[in-house]
Amino acid sequence: MAKFTKIIASLIGVSALWLGGTAYISSNTKSYLNTYIAKSSSLYNANGMQMHVENFEKGFFSSNAKIKIDFVDPTLRETISETFKLPIELDYKIENGPLFFKNGLSLGSSRISSTVNLSSYLVDQEAFKKIFKEDIELTSMTSIDFFNNASFTAKTNKILANVDGDEVQVSPLTIEGDMNIETFQGQMKMLVDSVLAENKTEFIKARNIVLDADIKKFYDNGFYLGNFVLSLGSLDMKDELLPFELNGAKGTFTMDVEENKNKTIDMKFNLHAKLGDSKLPKEYSSLNEVELSYALNGTKLEGLLAFQDFTTGLQVKQQEIMRRLKSSTTGEIDMKVLAELEKVQTENMERMMVLMAGLLHKDSSNLNIEMKMIDKKEKSSHLEMNLAYVGDEVLPTTAKALEEKFRKEFLNLVNIELDVELEKDYIANLPLEFQQELAGQLQVGAMFGVVQENNSSFSFDASYQAKRLMLNGKDRSEMLQLLEQGLLAEGI
Repeated sequence: MAKFTKIIASLIGVSALWLGGTAYISSNTKSYLNTYIAKSSSLYNANGMQMHVENFEKGFFSSNAKIKIDFVDPTLRETISETFKLPIELDYKIENGPLFFKNGLSLGSSRISSTVNLSSYLVDQEAFKKIFKEDIELTSMTSIDFFNNASFTAKTNKILANVDGDEVQVSPLTIEGDMNIETFQGQMKMLVDSVLAENKTEFIKARNIVLDADIKKFYDNGFYLGNFVLSLGSLDMKDELLPFELNGAKGTFTMDVEENKNKTIDMKFNLHAKLGDSKLPKEYSSLNEVELSYALNGTKLEGLLAFQDFTTGLQVKQQEIMRRLKSSTTGEIDMKVLAELEKVQTENMERMMVLMAGLLHKDSSNLNIEMKMIDKKEKSSHLEMNLAYVGDEVLPTTAKALEEKFRKEFLNLVNIELDVELEKDYIANLPLEFQQELAGQLQVGAMFGVVQENNSSFSFDASYQAKRLMLNGKDRSEMLQLLEQGLLAEGI
């Protein structure tokens, strides 16, 4: 009996704790959802989209929420409304924790799920049914723990369609990840196994499409720090309008945004593509691999945030004017509103120039570009350029003064490094007509001391610092006077 009593007491105690936890969490679920949707909407606003919680029906064990999505950019709204009924309404079922019984026993604060059939949101459902063999179902589930961390999954079914004779097949798309709903920090992965579209003469086949994202810090205006990797396992493509055919191509695109100790930001982008057995235009027929890197380093964080705020505000203002541009009755353009739009664009271009100057950090800001090309025989050529800002920390605050300063003092504001190398074996693998054309250009360059011929390659090395120009290891500072005159004459 004592044992039985203890068991009953334990069950009552656990039940009481669960009921109490459920009451507390159900009272907070709406605030969780509002916080998440409000922050999401602030990010999408810059792209002309708005989200808000339209309705929330609170229950003890579960709740229901309706999210409304609309587009405020008039051009975007007009385009989307041709296909989708606007505004778009999404219904969510919310289970209140701390215990979830559906799909297995688990713990958490709340669990939000949704299932959407795409056809129900379309303007012309009959046309959709003629194209797609079955409805497109979108399902999602988000579980929120007791520390505001959300684990989410979303997926579609397989998509099969016939569009004017083009057969389209898309394997189920899956998105999964973890994030903090207050900070938006977290990881996300998207995976599509295959995409196929083909007709009698053209096709595109993509396989193993993966997007990995790791958000390390999220700012209120939508700027973020983190790492992104988009990879494509295989790509085959043939189009009558394109001068090439891809066979077995693959590629990876990466983006890294990081903060330094001195409150500057490094942004690095890299594209690496392997062309496999692709058929390319004659001038690129020997090419097998390309790598392109672009890095904007040492830009002021304060300046980047200000620039982001400005461009977001400008876009909202332009959208508001665009809504008034066409008459609602005649559809004709209002010339006064058009003049207002042009004035806003002109005035803000000057403001944008000043804000862009605010990104520069003395002896820190630099632009670095690298490109490497490898042919089918593993021979290569490469280019590397670095443009560094070494000018004043405090710059003029008007567009006119900035333009004048950079025009007159450009050579005092920057350091430049440029390195280009062409392997002779790489040149030898080019089509004969291009070898001959390039040989003439290299000979002229060598004659003027711009191109240097080595045993295995042709190279061009340039370095500029503090009014001293070095070309291929030789001082050619006498050329700077001509360069300065050219800058002044061109007005840059």
